Amino acid sequence: MASSEEPKIDAAVSKEEVEKAKAEIAEEADDYEDTVDGEAGTASGEFEVTKEEMSIIRAELACEFPDDYNYLSDAYVKSVASKPYSKDPTKRRPLEYTMEKLTHVMEWREQAGAPEFESLVNLANGPPSAPEAVENPDKLAKAKALATSLNNASLYWHGFTKEGKPVLWIRCGRKPWYPNV
Repeated sequence: MASSEEPKIDAAVSKEEVEKAKAEIAEEADDYEDTVDGEAGTASGEFEVTKEEMSIIRAELACEFPDDYNYLSDAYVKSVASKPYSKDPTKRRPLEYTMEKLTHVMEWREQAGAPEFESLVNLANGPPSAPEAVENPDKLAKAKALATSLNNASLYWHGFTKEGKPVLWIRCGRKPWYPNV
């Protein structure tokens, strides 16, 4: 609320003054567009990755990880390669740095045993008289423990994103976090 001592301001503005203000704002916006485009590469903060660069990255991953290189989708590889370089955000990260990051992901997958999880789930869901289950009872026990930790209504698909991708819900409170799985 305005006090009675404050002067009242007349809000009447002429059309010429409005047009002049709009023109000044438009000029300032044009000045900003040049600097923002020049500094950030693209509006989304990502840079272009050529088909040749993608094929180089894919070939190096195939050489280093021949059994598991298809795990990383082209979209994921492209998203890693297209990010700004942390040391100079006006440039895209070098291919060597991208390969280092992707190699770390693939090495972690190998160390954690992630590539064999699907076969373990298949073993757990198969008959106990399967040749692999009979030959290696420790592996069957590990497979059963993994299947038990996954089958407790803690993970489920629920809805879609605006882009049409499914949403995976994780109910952490329902997870029996087994230390030896």
